[in-house]
Amino acid sequence: MARDGLDAQMEEIARRAGVGVGTVYRHFKTKEELVEALASERFERLRDLALEALAEADDDPWGSFERFMRASARIQTDDRALSEVLTSRPDTMGRAAESVDMLCLVGRILGRAQAAGVVRDDAHPYDVPMIMCALAGTFRNPHADPERYIGIALDGLRASGGELTELPAVEAE
Repeated sequence: MARDGLDAQMEEIARRAGVGVGTVYRHFKTKEELVEALASERFERLRDLALEALAEADDDPWGSFERFMRASARIQTDDRALSEVLTSRPDTMGRAAESVDMLCLVGRILGRAQAAGVVRDDAHPYDVPMIMCALAGTFRNPHADPERYIGIALDGLRASGGELTELPAVEAE
């Protein structure tokens, strides 16, 4: 599914996993169940990345924020199915993110970087998943360079000595 996306057939998934299709269906009654499990697994990886960033020394808040953002972006852009789910099934992704309290973790990483003065004060934790959603679409274009786009996004989040563009307030759900 990482290669073929949501169009991957259960038979092909089973073949590439080296198991029979019956085994796949015993674990996942439907393709939707498999997608839910994959989304949960990906957010567990993102949670682990966030915890690593939070465990890093406070002497480099920009570095830990940047490494977290770049690693998160790679997870999104390297997995076609995850990218498709991210852009087409926000409820699935929302459940997976909530199960690991992802927004709170992102808020802590972001808050630490803001307190150190290396991330603009008006950035909000909701900005991070929106950036990831935008990056998820890069898998569709063979000429896209996700590293370029995450670099541009990070530059937009970085605090600078100059005046920053005022961002609209984030409306919480």
